[in-house]
Amino acid sequence: MLIAFCPVFASARLAAQDVAPRVVQTQPDAAYQAALADVAAAPDRAGMDAAVSRVVSMNEGNLARLVPQLVWHAAKRPPSASAPSVVGHVFKRLADVKHGVVAALAPLLDDADTAIREVTRDLLRGYEDRSALRPPDFSAYHAILEADVRGGRPLQASLIAHMYASDSGAALLTVMRATQLRKPEEIKPILWAEHVVADLMWRRQFGFAEKNAVDPAAVRELDKLSQHKAWWARLYAAEIIRVHPELGSQAMHDRLKKDVNVVVQQAAGKG
Repeated sequence: MLIAFCPVFASARLAAQDVAPRVVQTQPDAAYQAALADVAAAPDRAGMDAAVSRVVSMNEGNLARLVPQLVWHAAKRPPSASAPSVVGHVFKRLADVKHGVVAALAPLLDDADTAIREVTRDLLRGYEDRSALRPPDFSAYHAILEADVRGGRPLQASLIAHMYASDSGAALLTVMRATQLRKPEEIKPILWAEHVVADLMWRRQFGFAEKNAVDPAAVRELDKLSQHKAWWARLYAAEIIRVHPELGSQAMHDRLKKDVNVVVQQAAGKG
């Protein structure tokens, strides 16, 4: 198995809030893929359980070796094969190490292969445990981003973009906490902006405002965030305006499309 991580730094002192490209290339490991094929070929449930146990025992606790092979199997096996079912059985056996699995999945958001990235996003959404009654659980993502900050590494842009696509408000607050902002003058504007925008969305959802109602206060807060020094705060503004263009002025649209951060640019360009 080969998983290549190639971060490219603009300078030796690239700050943790900046973005450095990551390239991951997942290659199949013959032993793992053969073991997964044995799961698919099992004649009965007992045989499948035994085969799954063999797959799980192969990694010896190293999820960073096992998980990419599961994703490769799901993404690259022929459609006629029972790859999703096989992989699902193995992931179910790993239910007690959720955060470890998510930490092993997250780097695959930067895989060079589109199919692997798509499978990874689907799997991560399942671990977010979102429902109509509760927001997604981003606790595992928080730990990953906080480790980047503590290690002086750039935040994983692909993971943050995935979070914003899932729930922009929860993502903004999770990233803010992971970056360990301490000063009230840094924290309070972000908290207030998210609250104002979330309140407007709540009023729209439950009929206390028209479906496309525009709150000037929300527009003002988004305008402020579109000029924030942190790219992930500007990304929040870009994502909200992408989904709700009525909340963004032309100046905001233009500014975000020309942002110095490529992730923000891309999000703004989708609108």
